[in-house]
Amino acid sequence: MLKALVVDDEYLVRMGITQTIDWAEYGVEIIGEASNGEEGLELALQHRPDVIITDIRMPFMNGLELIEQIREQDMLVGIVVLSGYDEFQYAQAALRYGASTYLLKPINIEELADTVRCVGTEILEKKLHSKRYSQLNGEIASISKQFWQDLLHGQLQDEAFVAGKLKLLNLELAPGEAVMPLSLAFPPDNGMDRTAEATGALEDAAADFVEAHSLEQLCLFRDSHLEWVMVLRTRDINTAGDAARSLGKQLSEWSQQHFGQALSIGIGKPEGDWHRIADSYRQAVLAAQRALTGVERVLYAEEEAGMRCRREIREALAFIREHYAGNISVERVASAVFVSPTHLMHLFRKDLNKTFYECLTEYRIEEAKRMLRNPMYRVYEVGNQVGFSDSKYFSQIFKKMTGIPPSEYAKTYG
Repeated sequence: MLKALVVDDEYLVRMGITQTIDWAEYGVEIIGEASNGEEGLELALQHRPDVIITDIRMPFMNGLELIEQIREQDMLVGIVVLSGYDEFQYAQAALRYGASTYLLKPINIEELADTVRCVGTEILEKKLHSKRYSQLNGEIASISKQFWQDLLHGQLQDEAFVAGKLKLLNLELAPGEAVMPLSLAFPPDNGMDRTAEATGALEDAAADFVEAHSLEQLCLFRDSHLEWVMVLRTRDINTAGDAARSLGKQLSEWSQQHFGQALSIGIGKPEGDWHRIADSYRQAVLAAQRALTGVERVLYAEEEAGMRCRREIREALAFIREHYAGNISVERVASAVFVSPTHLMHLFRKDLNKTFYECLTEYRIEEAKRMLRNPMYRVYEVGNQVGFSDSKYFSQIFKKMTGIPPSEYAKTYG
């Protein structure tokens, strides 16, 4: 049933409107009446009517002022203005202010009832469309995140499906445009989870920083524990890398100032073809993982971690990335980079402020998290494939470094 509010300073007019019409027959309920605009505004804000029937000339706040206040409140309501012949110019002004229609006095009761019903029905349709639009926006956000996750993790192979989603989400690339995926990660912190407070603040900061670097942010979402994904669109592929690196450094420094931990950021190669973005994203993830174990906090996909580190460390990190799943030891790595185990451990501590085994374990856990996001892997399989022969020990280390067991991680982020 439609809800209507009557606002008129003349008592007899209000009584005539409310008492002489069988409003229920028209599907209308009179939810209140007011003798001036101020009272009318208060009742409107309280009851949220579908239609307001209002006079023009009233004390304290006239009809035009009431309409103006209603529109400033962004209230979706139909307004029927009652006007005398000598107030015709005010009625026209009311339409400009946002009234739905006006009726000239003396009022024809049947015409008023039909008008209120028509105006109210139109408002209900608008409210329904508005509700559906809000629901659609919420669904689009959810669809968008799922699409990005599936696309970046290489789970979408149907070209027609991808093309349809790109069109739906308005993500089609113009000639000369490219997209760049970024992987943003906090370092493992022995279970201290800063993600709850970080997510909102990170979104706000990123929005400001991206615009300042002449880039367009297509998405930013938390992909897993302590990891976020950002995808940027650039219209100049030649300057995209420098802009993204500058953005990454700004975000990393901001994170250090706000949370006491600097983000490690990996930047994928700019791609003008959506079919190659999954490869670019994987490069970004690996670059972020390398940054986690090096002194450079922002790395482009083709760069090495520890660029300022000595040769032995860079080669040792490369060896870890290639052989992490096997029976790897400091002696084996030291032999591969032609130094003694003792000297290599000393270099790790000096250049990276971490032990060799801390770097190895961090890389293994990062790979484990990547695999656990894929439902095809079992927890015990993941532990074994990243170098932990004992599944119980793997679970203990994983929980220590991420704050949750691997089974819960797979359930939450898989």
